[in-house]
Amino acid sequence: MHLDYTEQKLASHQTMPDEMIDLFEEFTPGTTGLAVILLPGLQGSILELGSIPKAIKSLGHTCCVPRIKGYSSQSGFDTFDIWLSELDGVVNLLLENHSQVSIVGLSMGATLAITYEADYQKNIPIVALSPVFAFDGWSVPWYYPLLYFVFKFGFTNWHYKESQPFGLRNPEVRRRVAKQILEQETTEVGSASLSAKHLYQSLRLIEFAKKIANDFHADIKIICSIDDDVVSPISIDWLCDSIGSSTCQIIWLGGSYHIITLDNEREIVVNESLAFIQESFLKRRAIVEYSKEAKELIIRDRVIE
Repeated sequence: MHLDYTEQKLASHQTMPDEMIDLFEEFTPGTTGLAVILLPGLQGSILELGSIPKAIKSLGHTCCVPRIKGYSSQSGFDTFDIWLSELDGVVNLLLENHSQVSIVGLSMGATLAITYEADYQKNIPIVALSPVFAFDGWSVPWYYPLLYFVFKFGFTNWHYKESQPFGLRNPEVRRRVAKQILEQETTEVGSASLSAKHLYQSLRLIEFAKKIANDFHADIKIICSIDDDVVSPISIDWLCDSIGSSTCQIIWLGGSYHIITLDNEREIVVNESLAFIQESFLKRRAIVEYSKEAKELIIRDRVIE
């Protein structure tokens, strides 16, 4: 059973410190020293992440969904550079009380995470689920690329409404989402509609991301569908060729569309995401411990004359 968006926020506030209520949609503290930031799609909510939040909490990690002005659901409007700046504020805040931070992003959330790391150089491991670096999937209208110029000329007083197949191949989940879109503003696949202003900022984010992709050097795991209705495999191949990571893992799914966290292979997505998070966490902790032991050994064996 899925909580609606209002119930989800009320539940999250029960575990959220009062001073963080304005900064996070959800904040569940952990005990391991790792904080995992979850970034849903543009104007989306934690509902889009499926079972990933629950799985992260089960490992004892801090799990949080930041409220990013202009990006998060029902957060108003702001430009993409503010999205990046607010995400940096969240990362810095978490690093005050955690030894490590990782990010899991879905759709435009994955694009935001990759762009943030390339721009701010924090060496944060990222799980990128269906990252968007071009709207070139098979369900995207042929005229979509022209919208960038429409926005630039100031025609922004309109909304784009979600339509079939909603990024979902699974017919049961698709029917459930179709009903939600008629009744709710925020659904499992994000906002029922997006303003032209928000869409324009997403295109500006992609444009900026492409310029600095070579500056991305952190560990990354990309999970995406070969039959994604929003993003073609060509865009994913471009991303893998452009970033400078020494560790870049990619998993192609064959039975899902864009919202892979809710679709037919959602269990694979959860398992692979957690495996990468754990691998990165333990590897970095081992490096710290090894470095600490090496320093102690050097001091202990030093001959004092």
